[in-house]
Amino acid sequence: MSMNFGILIGFMLFLMAIYLSATELISSKKSKGEVLVFPRTAMPKPDRRVGDEEAGKNQSAQVSEKHVQQETKEVAGIQRQTAIFHWENVVYDIKIKKEERRILDHVSGWVKPGTLTCLMGVSGAGKTTLLDVLASRVTMGVIDGEMLVDGRPRDDSFQRKTGYVQQQDLHLSTSTVREALRFSALLRQPAKVSRQEKLDYVEEVLLLLEMESYADAVVGVLGEGLNVEQRKRLTIAVELVAKP
Repeated sequence: MSMNFGILIGFMLFLMAIYLSATELISSKKSKGEVLVFPRTAMPKPDRRVGDEEAGKNQSAQVSEKHVQQETKEVAGIQRQTAIFHWENVVYDIKIKKEERRILDHVSGWVKPGTLTCLMGVSGAGKTTLLDVLASRVTMGVIDGEMLVDGRPRDDSFQRKTGYVQQQDLHLSTSTVREALRFSALLRQPAKVSRQEKLDYVEEVLLLLEMESYADAVVGVLGEGLNVEQRKRLTIAVELVAKP
């Protein structure tokens, strides 16, 4: 009995020695800071000017004034919307394991143009489901109720004509920001719009979302590419360049 106990103690000490040795020899992967990556042909020029703090403040003030002056001119090119989206008594039923479940129960609401509408609720209340239903992104279940644009039922092209920014930021990591926006604009805007007009609209969206400084940066991955905020701006911009 005592011999078996001694063997167990020996095994424990042996394994502990191996574990401690491994922790000393094997270092964990170091975290990377957020670094923008640019193609070699689009590297931004380094700013060699050295000034005091007051000069920096003056430069920032000039940049801000320039943005204010350009705001009216640049944003004027962005297509403005005047339609009112209204839904009434929206019901969404889905079958789960041969059991009918009502996910949305007579939900009504409206969105006016030029306003920011916030949809709030506890987790599982159906916020994402309601947005998916309104955007015609659901592929199963039964939907009932009225969804109107300026008092008229939505047409078959409603999904194509609306922009829907999902929570996940899915982008091709090897493309640049400008390439991703141009790809979306060229494919999603109507064929009657000229190529140059589509590309010009991309530049207007870049100015609107203040993405000029990293327009030629590679999307990359977190740590070596766009950070979380920049990725979300890119996701929004991809929808805006389609002129929804």
